[in-house]
Amino acid sequence: MDPSRGFDFLFAETDGRHDFLEATFKAKVRGTPEAIKQALRRLAGRGLSGTRDIGVFRTRARAAHSWHVDTVPDRALFQARGTADLSPDGCVLALDLKVQLNPTRWLAHQADPVLSRLTFVDPRTVLCPDPAVTTRLAAMTLDGGDNLLTTPEQVPGFGSRGEWWPAVVRLYTGKVRQLIIDTLAPSVSQAVVDRADFGSIRKAETQWEFHHPDAVSWVATLRNALNAADDASQATRWHGTKGCRNAVTVYLGLTDCIRLKVYAKDANRIRFEVVFSEAARITQINKRLGLSHQDSFCDRVMRLRVEAVKQMSKVWETVMHVTREAEGTVKMLDFMALIGRLVPAQHQRLMLSKLGNDRRVTATPAAGFAPDPVCRALLKEGVLVKAGIVTRGPARYALAPRWSGMFDDLLGRSEAARALH
Repeated sequence: MDPSRGFDFLFAETDGRHDFLEATFKAKVRGTPEAIKQALRRLAGRGLSGTRDIGVFRTRARAAHSWHVDTVPDRALFQARGTADLSPDGCVLALDLKVQLNPTRWLAHQADPVLSRLTFVDPRTVLCPDPAVTTRLAAMTLDGGDNLLTTPEQVPGFGSRGEWWPAVVRLYTGKVRQLIIDTLAPSVSQAVVDRADFGSIRKAETQWEFHHPDAVSWVATLRNALNAADDASQATRWHGTKGCRNAVTVYLGLTDCIRLKVYAKDANRIRFEVVFSEAARITQINKRLGLSHQDSFCDRVMRLRVEAVKQMSKVWETVMHVTREAEGTVKMLDFMALIGRLVPAQHQRLMLSKLGNDRRVTATPAAGFAPDPVCRALLKEGVLVKAGIVTRGPARYALAPRWSGMFDDLLGRSEAARALH
């Protein structure tokens, strides 16, 4: 998160990725009544013999020839909910689903994230979540989510990202589509799939992620600035925060159907998400960008990155202006961490006060708050520098200029004594 790099570098369209996506999915299967019955059994997670298997879907009766359909929790790296309807003659089964997708989470769960090899993996295998990954990432993230890419193998270098993310989304959504088709009409079935594809985009999140030495402080500063803005009377509609486990999320309305979502994903990562809602508005955005419902689902999702960059550009300068003060908070936390590590607990409070107000300290006897071994340790870590013209007596130290300047900025003062060093 270095604003000197410029907006175009930080929010490059090719670096925009996607978390939550919700879309419609419709499928129609034709066959003999017996073949359609077998399709329904597979959709319910039952084998041909009537025994349970590890199917992704399950059903429950809705009416005489209609069923509720959804995915079994924690069994696949996507979620779906909808209906299955049987024609009166029992020869056509129509599936109508709302599918929730998360390409980032899917890639995070792949032990071998090389796309060329994932292409040949069976859909059910490649869409199966890894409980160990869920546990590990949930422990790392402040929101408890497992949608986090953490290894160089998962994310290529800047020069290689042009086609990378579209390929991720294309492969992932293709596997989801194929799994649904295989459930309804596998190769051994006599049923035939008439149609099976994603339809309109109902919701979409386009995100960028940045490193920051203290992501929590940066987001907290943004939150406070928005809550204290001149138009705070619109806070309930446009500005606000929402707690989600240990992550505090800041929301900023950009248009009637687009809002900015900012939160600390972990200790050192800030995530910006441009959230699109309302299927009709998303369709209008894609139409304005030159796409229609006849274009592929992946193309329509990718094109939203163009609009996301445009929306981010409207607020970027303001966001950076109100969060510059976060840097001082980060330095103070780093300073306190050093004191906490190098100074005995019973003396930490006094040492902080002494250095913050006087900017100098003289080594004390071993029983004092600043014995020479502690001062030398602070000297080695760059907290102190040697000071004093007279070399007789106890060693004298001054707070290093970097940290002394930090206290001046935080306390709004510059009159504290400075040593000759």
